[in-house]
Order: sequence, then structure tokens, then C-alpha cells
Amino acid sequence: MRIAALSFVILCSGCFTYTRLATPTPARGSEVLATVSVPLDVRIGEITVHDVTFAQGRVAYVDSDSLVLTGTRFVSQTGTEYATLASPVTIPQSSVVELRQRRVSGWKTGLALGAGAATIAAIIAGVGPLGGSTGGGGPPKPPP
Repeated sequence: MRIAALSFVILCSGCFTYTRLATPTPARGSEVLATVSVPLDVRIGEITVHDVTFAQGRVAYVDSDSLVLTGTRFVSQTGTEYATLASPVTIPQSSVVELRQRRVSGWKTGLALGAGAATIAAIIAGVGPLGGSTGGGGPPKPPP
């Protein structure tokens, strides 16, 4: 049962995708990916990462001038990735090139549910013959 629950969680975690936002003001608390034109300096704990061009995290605050993220992942111009738990970063709206928001993907969800149903059907079909016959039991009849 634990394996089935873990499999369900793993399948459902893959059911998300990032879609481009039409408006530059995402909802507070939503998870976004931001690509910027002007490289940023981001403090992660005791270090400062220079030339960050990509940030992933949750929206903490947004207005007409800036977007504040609690970042979980940053990528520098050299392609080096930096993971963090929740480092705040302020991004000027004028430097945002692309903003994508995490959403549920319909086709990935359908594929995961279909694969789950097929797995359950295969398990039931495989276990069915192991149960033996469902005919009556009891002692064998004596010979005539």
C-alpha cells in the first residue's frame, strides 16, 4: 500500500508544467520562472551570486515596478545552478523578459491516470488466477 501511495505522489508530481503568463503580475504565492535581461546579484545565505539570469520561486510581492520572489533556484550566465530554500530576490519589472507560472498539465495528468489505471488492471489480472477456483470445498467424494 505504501508503494502505491508513493507511486501516486510521484506520478502526480510530474503532472505540472510552466505556461507563459499574459500579464506581468502573477498572483501572490504562485510558483514562477523568471528570465531577466539584466543580470542580477542574489544573496544566498552568506554568499552573493553574480550575473543571475534565471530565477525560480514563489511570488512574495508584486507591483508595477518590481517582482519579489522567494527563490528556490537561480542560474547564472555561465549556466551554474544554485539551489536554496527561500532566498528573497527583487526583480525590476522592466528587466523581466519572460515569466512562466506553474500549472496543472491536462495531458500529463491524463497520461498519469491512464498509466495508473492500466497498472491496477494488470495487478488484478495477474493476481486473479492465483486465487484458485471459487467452487465449493469440502472433502473429496468416496469412490463408488
